Amino acid sequence: MKHWTEDDFTQWLYGLRPKDAHLDDCPECGAEARRLTARRQTVMDASAAEEVPADLLAAQRRGVYLRLGQSPVSWMPRIQAAVVALMIVLVALTFSLRSTRTPAALGAPADDQLFSDLASIEQSSEPRAAQPIHNLFEE
Repeated sequence: MKHWTEDDFTQWLYGLRPKDAHLDDCPECGAEARRLTARRQTVMDASAAEEVPADLLAAQRRGVYLRLGQSPVSWMPRIQAAVVALMIVLVALTFSLRSTRTPAALGAPADDQLFSDLASIEQSSEPRAAQPIHNLFEE
C-alpha cells in the first residue's frame, strides 16, 4: 500500500479527503494522523483560551473602515495617459518627417536630370548594356 503524502494529510485535516482504511492498517500513517490531530487540537485549545481584547478588535475595525473610505492609489490611469501621450508624439513625428522629406532631400535626382536621362535613353538605338563591350574594342 502507498503511504499518505503531506498533501494527503493536509487535505484530510481540512476535510477535503475522507479517512480511508490505510490510516487504520498502516502504523506509520496512523501515528502521523494521530500526531497531527493532537497538534491541531492543542493549537485550537490555546487559541480558544486566549482572549483578544475588545479594544484591539475595535481599533482594527476602525482601521478597516477608514481604509474602505479611501480610494486606493491606482497607477493604471497614469500609465494609460503616458502611453497615449507617447503614441501622439510618435504619430506627430512620423507625419512631420514625411512632410519635410522631398525627393531632392532624399538624394533622388531632380526632375530635369531625370527627364534628360530618359530622353537620352529613348534617342539611343543601342542599349546601355552594349556600351562596355564597345569600350573593349576601341583603341
